[in-house]
Amino acid sequence: MTSTWVLPDDLTAAQVARRHVAAELERASVDDEVVEDTVLVASELAANAVRHGAPPVTLTLEQRGDRVRVSVRDRGSGTDPRVPAPSDTAGSGRGLAMIQQISVDHGWDRLEDGLIVWAELELRSRPTR
Repeated sequence: MTSTWVLPDDLTAAQVARRHVAAELERASVDDEVVEDTVLVASELAANAVRHGAPPVTLTLEQRGDRVRVSVRDRGSGTDPRVPAPSDTAGSGRGLAMIQQISVDHGWDRLEDGLIVWAELELRSRPTR
């Protein structure tokens, strides 16, 4: 399984990412909990790319052995992603910390013309009934 989508360069990017990832993982009969976590990761990465990067923003979902990798690429030249210090009053900034908790691995790759931020989750099939 490998799929790539170009996301809109607006606030709907996270919603579009959620819809694509959920549909793709449902077709692959992935465990519901993994679908939920992967959808959340894709949503956060997409929102961050639109907020902090530059278009076009692309989302790729790929199976890598017993893991699923979600990666989002943008053409921004800004600073590398970082997890901000925890704050009870901040209105944003929790996405990367959440991704750290959910994923088995995560990171980013600086490119000559942008940035790819990615996270990998353990891939489990939906139990048979």
